[in-house]
Amino acid sequence: MKRKKDLSQYRKQIDAVDKEIVTLLHSRAESVKKIAQLKNSASMEVYDPAREAAVLENLKKVKKGPFPLKGIEAVYSEIFSVSRYLQRGVTVSYLGPIATYSHLAAVNRFGKMTNYSPAVSIKEVFSEVEKGNADYGCVPIENSTEGAVNYTYDMFADSDLKICSEILLKIEHCLLSKESRLSAVKTLFIHPQTLGQCREWIESNIPGAVIKEVSSNSKAALEASKIKGGAAIAAELAAEIYGLKVLAKSVQDMTDNYTRFFIIGKTFSKRTGRDKTSIMVSIKDKPGALYRLLQPFDNYHVNLSNIESRPSKKKAWDYLFFVDVEGYAEDKNVKDALEAVAREAGSVKVLGSYPRF
Repeated sequence: MKRKKDLSQYRKQIDAVDKEIVTLLHSRAESVKKIAQLKNSASMEVYDPAREAAVLENLKKVKKGPFPLKGIEAVYSEIFSVSRYLQRGVTVSYLGPIATYSHLAAVNRFGKMTNYSPAVSIKEVFSEVEKGNADYGCVPIENSTEGAVNYTYDMFADSDLKICSEILLKIEHCLLSKESRLSAVKTLFIHPQTLGQCREWIESNIPGAVIKEVSSNSKAALEASKIKGGAAIAAELAAEIYGLKVLAKSVQDMTDNYTRFFIIGKTFSKRTGRDKTSIMVSIKDKPGALYRLLQPFDNYHVNLSNIESRPSKKKAWDYLFFVDVEGYAEDKNVKDALEAVAREAGSVKVLGSYPRF
């Protein structure tokens, strides 16, 4: 009897806290509406990754309690989403189809109160944002096991779009099916790249399944939903969309598998003090050119976090270098380094400075 009384008492306390939370959310929304008016009059962007990063950073400083930090980040992702919705509806284009990891990355950053538009290619994502059909785009840039997504790098060579933010998404493949047991899986629909990442698990757990390769993880989930004994390996989001059960999680052979995505738009993000800058550099074809490109970063104590090269497609053996550095483009040491690079290079293009989440 005492347990029931204690349970009832704690639930009353939670109900009271929930009412207070909702009251505070309404109060926050009123402030957001006033901010929307100010932003509209100043023609400011609705999405402000620097401000959102600052809010999360401030929340980390609040007195610690039992509510986990990742939970706070997840809750505030949706609060940010509602806040943007109250200011103006935001549309995000992503590399489709629906339920791909690009879709999942976009939802993780922009939340559920956002319009999402799948594109058939990375080129179309850029095009949709350039034309104004979408406010932002979400494109993959590199995977921790597969390496760089070269086509995304190539698009920056001719585009004026800016990198506003980045997302680091852990790739967790799940086995999805309408069946309830692994032994009932007879046909596995799977993307070739996903097959390469999950082959050992498949051979150990569903060795008798007939493998049918498809064009995307989302397509795999769609096909699995159509037949008895069908299954797919895809993101958990695909289970929700195609009415499938999650029979197993984390079926990838390497658990430490991440994909990095860029959020692209038409304006630079503001400085936060914890930033990253991406640049594109063409170097002159002469001995020691690459050394002279990198030397200024060392001279001005700027840390390089990534460097990739791509053919310029203008002439044979002419390359573009894509470099990520820590710091904001207008920070003195970063600015001095970039000016020194520009004196040695054929050209330097700042693709964006954005918060390191």
